[in-house]
Amino acid sequence: MRKFIQILVLVLLCGCEIFSLREADPPDKPPLWNNFYTTWELTRQNLEYGYEDERNLVKYGGLFSSNFQFYFSQQDIIDYNINEVWTRNNEIDMLYNLQSMADSIGIELETIHDQNDDVQSTPIKLYRSYKIKVKKGSTIDTYAGKMELQMVQDEDGYWRITKWYDYRSSSPIIYPTWGKLKNEYSV
Repeated sequence: MRKFIQILVLVLLCGCEIFSLREADPPDKPPLWNNFYTTWELTRQNLEYGYEDERNLVKYGGLFSSNFQFYFSQQDIIDYNINEVWTRNNEIDMLYNLQSMADSIGIELETIHDQNDDVQSTPIKLYRSYKIKVKKGSTIDTYAGKMELQMVQDEDGYWRITKWYDYRSSSPIIYPTWGKLKNEYSV
């Protein structure tokens, strides 16, 4: 009887194809990222990619110079009792917290029609309006405003963000700013 049970188990195991070869799962699509951000456009694009895909978090810190500073909107400093300036490490820590809590993050950066970029100076200055949507469960939080990014090209040819100024929007609908988002998810 014992031999019969062993043979029956063996037949059942062979019948369910547990030992057969199967097709490998296709690899995950790699995250969008410009590895050689040798133009300021690629650095600006990587800023978006860093927020939108958590797999880019390790690379995100490389977008910023070692002396990077983020400047909060004056209204946010007063209204929310925020420190005026923060550094590259604050930026990386905040994004780690944000990505660990959010299901998805979407960013829209648009040129400001009445404010031209200054790409002939050093550092260059980019002016953008932004809208960020952070989805957590069934809730979507929206942040909007304007920003000024200052960048320089380092000795390796990569463009690094040195300063980032945040401003409240003057649109009829007032959303919290990017700085408010950063403050909410700071360490």
